[in-house]
Amino acid sequence: MCREEALKAASHLEEFKAAGATRVVAVVKEDIGTEVQDFRSGFWPGEVFLDTEQAFYKALGGGSFHQPYGLAGFLALLVNPFSASRTKANLQRTKETKIDGNLTGEGFIAGGCFVLRPDGSPGYSFLEEELGDHAPVQDILAALAQAKSK
Repeated sequence: MCREEALKAASHLEEFKAAGATRVVAVVKEDIGTEVQDFRSGFWPGEVFLDTEQAFYKALGGGSFHQPYGLAGFLALLVNPFSASRTKANLQRTKETKIDGNLTGEGFIAGGCFVLRPDGSPGYSFLEEELGDHAPVQDILAALAQAKSK
């Protein structure tokens, strides 16, 4: 979960709980320096899990990481004036929000969102197809309501 997405999701925590969420947690894949502490203090008020084995990310990707770009492909995307990539648009959106980014550590493994049913099975999943994609809040709310009713 990137910092921008964390702030957006945090602003909907009460809605998520009203829709049936019993817990809303952020999962991060590494803790270099003070990055998790910074994430907790500035972007996410709830629980944060450190997934050093990256099982969450593998589950989102269907058993392996979803990595839309490597370094060379990402740099090529940035310098291509004709690129219509959502990643490039997402980077511009984030830049406009003036949210300090985190350029520490691995940044190319895509994240996403799971809504789990009371029995632990997934009721909804969202995979970040392009870097910077966010799960639509209305989809999360609908999934929570459906999971609650089962």
